[in-house]
Amino acid sequence: MISRLHITPVVFIVGVVWLGLLAIDGVAVELRWLGGLTSVIPILLVLLAVFDKWLWKWSWLRGWFTDRPLLCGTWQVTLQTEWVDPKTGTTPAPILCYMAVRQSFSALSMRLMTSESPSTLIAHGILRSGDGLYRVAGVYVNEPPVERRGGSSDRRSEVHHGAFLLDVHGTPPESLKGHYWTDRLTRGSMHLRGVRRRAYSTFEEAHAAFTASPACPASVPPTSV
Repeated sequence: MISRLHITPVVFIVGVVWLGLLAIDGVAVELRWLGGLTSVIPILLVLLAVFDKWLWKWSWLRGWFTDRPLLCGTWQVTLQTEWVDPKTGTTPAPILCYMAVRQSFSALSMRLMTSESPSTLIAHGILRSGDGLYRVAGVYVNEPPVERRGGSSDRRSEVHHGAFLLDVHGTPPESLKGHYWTDRLTRGSMHLRGVRRRAYSTFEEAHAAFTASPACPASVPPTSV
């Protein structure tokens, strides 16, 4: 988000250029006119804050004035790993979890919630291709509860990092599809759908909301990554 530190020099540069153009046209300019710019800065900051939080979401601005798909809310997520269990030679069943997205024009927060651990976004980019398709790229960290770290249990899971690349489908977005990979040398596919406009904070809250009024068939069990 643009701060007063950034906008102040821009406003005064524009003011100086404006006075210069007036002088070239023969207008008798006075430097004291620049003093009025100080009252413009707070107004611009308020307008920018309102735009960053709310106005950019207006549908008639998206596509030509803004370059952000509206993703905020909680999505139902299906994860399918490509990992093969060396003991059985089989791939685990798909996993049902939830992605909470909090979004402004200048910021994006994505939190993947499973029944056992959350993953939070630490870096991201929203890209728009020549055909108008949006893609969301992100790097995340998964932080299992302390009791699941270390030891020799089959359910042991350490802190790890990963990345994902998702294609956004629909206007407004109806689903996101793509893949993920981690520094544990695992990878798989991701499918987000059935968004609810409330961003839940825990797996339990999201699961209760979607179970009470399913957005799409829950064909996979709610478990962890």
